[in-house]
Amino acid sequence: MRQLFSHLLLVLAICAVALPARAEGKGDEDKRARVEQRMKQVRNKVLRQHVGLDDKKADEVLKVLAKYEPERRKLQRQQQEHRRALRDLLQADSNDDAEYKKQIDGFRSAQKKLSALRDKETDEVAKLITPKQQAKLYGALERLRKKLARRGRPSD
Repeated sequence: MRQLFSHLLLVLAICAVALPARAEGKGDEDKRARVEQRMKQVRNKVLRQHVGLDDKKADEVLKVLAKYEPERRKLQRQQQEHRRALRDLLQADSNDDAEYKKQIDGFRSAQKKLSALRDKETDEVAKLITPKQQAKLYGALERLRKKLARRGRPSD
């Protein structure tokens, strides 16, 4: 259950990060703000309607998620930078093993930190809601993840 809950928090984090990152890449601050506002609405809807939390509990959970969001974003950016560097090394057909090792080690370090952060976040949220509510949250976020994945698929 704990691992499932970690995965659902990952999905929520992806939702919180992926769409705003898209807007940032386009340099459109207004669009970024709209996307972030929309994601807040989605999080609220999931917690209140799908999980069945009252306003107070939902706000408490949202505060926990918001508390960890800056560090989560930072670590996800680090992972993305290491992935990009590895991809560049491979595309250049580099034989610089030291650079490969540096990038892989950096990626794994960020991955471990992100996992530890998710565990802390999961533990904190678990103190606020029941196991049944955690399961409902997982189910709702899994459906959301699948929906976002369908949207991200290239059309044939």
